[in-house]
Amino acid sequence: MTDPSTLRPYMDAVSAAGALAVEIGFLDDSLSLGGEATALGLGALCASGDFHHLKERLAPADQPRLELLRRAGPCDVRLRLLGDDHEVRYVRLIGQGDGLNWRGLMLPAGGSAGGRADMDLETALAESLQSGDVCAYYQPVVNLSTGALSGFEALARWDRPGVGLLGADEFMPLAQSHGYIEAVGETVRAMAAQDLSAWLAAQSASLDLFVTANATASEVSAPDFAERLLEAVQGAGLPKGRFKLEVNETDVMIDPDAAERTLNAVRQEGVPIVLDDFGTGYSSLARLDRFAFDVVKLDQYFIRAALTDGSARSIISSVVRIAESYGMLVVAEGVESAAAQTLCQELGCDFGQGYHYAPALSPQDAARAVTQGLKTRFEPARLSKV
Repeated sequence: MTDPSTLRPYMDAVSAAGALAVEIGFLDDSLSLGGEATALGLGALCASGDFHHLKERLAPADQPRLELLRRAGPCDVRLRLLGDDHEVRYVRLIGQGDGLNWRGLMLPAGGSAGGRADMDLETALAESLQSGDVCAYYQPVVNLSTGALSGFEALARWDRPGVGLLGADEFMPLAQSHGYIEAVGETVRAMAAQDLSAWLAAQSASLDLFVTANATASEVSAPDFAERLLEAVQGAGLPKGRFKLEVNETDVMIDPDAAERTLNAVRQEGVPIVLDDFGTGYSSLARLDRFAFDVVKLDQYFIRAALTDGSARSIISSVVRIAESYGMLVVAEGVESAAAQTLCQELGCDFGQGYHYAPALSPQDAARAVTQGLKTRFEPARLSKV
């Protein structure tokens, strides 16, 4: 362990800010903390003198950030650190490194960040992403004219060990708050492409079948998103047009220029674009002119309302006519009854999706539905006309 006397230049700041002086030696992975370590709940960490023990105290999403200290130059990193009292604290590491050593301060940054249970839940999600317990389930999309299965929407599910299957609304807020949204999305999209590829390969004849998967605003705005998506789709060996990317209209308008670049890039490589939840955000029909969408999904609110509200039916009819003029297909979400299915057919929608047909199916059940359909709900996928 480093001689504490080398930390004296920081001691005035330590005393004034309630911080700790920190020195890390990367050759021997040593750690020295100067100051009142128990104030931050780090007495045991101070006694260990081991840099690796510091990493073990961090939330999973923060652990990679600790590697920034190995770089030469100034550094300012915000982390969540588990104290001896099982409370999670926000701290900042501010200082300077030369590649071999790092010296600086650890300052409190915002008080408590929750308890050990919160970090355990985050750790469980991180581990499940690695082990494959976060996966895709598939809700059928049915051709309203033929009654046959046309495709699936891939939806995120967490098969949490010891707990069971969790829907997206049960764990996506956790993923959002701790920076795992992109990892979940990439996992679901890759699995959807691979599963569809397997279903198609299992048939001697080509089936008319597609799969769609969602991307968030932050993902679509990322500079390398198009490249990574195309790598997953093309790596699965899918014919062009079989994998479709869904984007929410509100997400698209957060950074429309970046979204337009990304959507154009993937569309040019054979990935059709689906506008999800049309009518719930900033949208006007003019949005259909700026972005080259191939499919429009009507929000389930309109489908439910149209059963009793003539105005809602008029809106759906108008959207269908305009979509047709742009060469777009229309999917009605929220089809939950035979009456809703009939109405959507009468209004000119091309596809239906909802609990009238099935909830999201496991990959195994979806594979069976491809060849067997679902009794009284929809027929199997049909042969491709191409």
